[in-house]
Amino acid sequence: MRSKLLILAAVVLALSAKPFINWQNNTVGVTRYSVVSEKIPPAFDGFKILQLSDIQGGVFGNNNDALTALIEKQHADMVVLTGDLVDEGVAGSLETLNHLLSNTDLPDMRYAVSGNHDKWTGRFDALRDMCEKDYGVRFLEDESVAVAKDGETLALHGISDPSVWDDGEAYAAVLKSMKKVKPEAGFNILLFHRANMLDIFDDKGFDLILSGHIHGGQVRIPFVGGLKSPHGDWFPKYSGGRYRQNGNTYIVSRGIGNAVSVPRIFNRPEIVVVTLKAK
Repeated sequence: MRSKLLILAAVVLALSAKPFINWQNNTVGVTRYSVVSEKIPPAFDGFKILQLSDIQGGVFGNNNDALTALIEKQHADMVVLTGDLVDEGVAGSLETLNHLLSNTDLPDMRYAVSGNHDKWTGRFDALRDMCEKDYGVRFLEDESVAVAKDGETLALHGISDPSVWDDGEAYAAVLKSMKKVKPEAGFNILLFHRANMLDIFDDKGFDLILSGHIHGGQVRIPFVGGLKSPHGDWFPKYSGGRYRQNGNTYIVSRGIGNAVSVPRIFNRPEIVVVTLKAK
């Protein structure tokens, strides 16, 4: 009963403040996290990872100049795109992505993984080839790379978004992918789109997992969390923020775009900056 009252109060408050809703849905903020670990090499102390997730045609300012300026202001060492770069249901989302990538001064290290909407376009191979050839964004589809800095390395892994929506089939697909992507000695970062599946990685040796997909739950209830996932689940476990689970750190972006008719409420679009700290 208490949760229902909180939901009702939050929705009524938000709907009574139209200027606030407009501001929340038409501006993008920055959420910052520090991740401290004795596994992080000294060369990576202070290393900044910029996470962009669920872009899906999101535009802020004239030709996305506000988003471009915000990204460049972070002076990140690496950018990672955690899926749903485009959306088959949003007109012009591919053009928006092209414009953003071509007009933003991104760090030289650029990596991405697929999201469900990237796959649902039916042209994912072309999207991946364009990003890699034109913008130097390397997709890690069930792949791993060693990220090097000043003679030291950390491991970066990416798991492809399952080509199925059913939970059981999706879990089976990810388990198969995990046979190709295995943590190594040292600090291991995993990129994976669907935050609703994060529990599958418990105790698998990934120190930091960056994810998205849930859009913050669309409506966020203060002190409670996201209201509903794209799968229709109420109060999703990982809707947005930092989570610590069985030795893992999960960071779930609330995303940039809004591909549904329901406005974001208490759920401003965001870019995420993760700073690594050697212990």
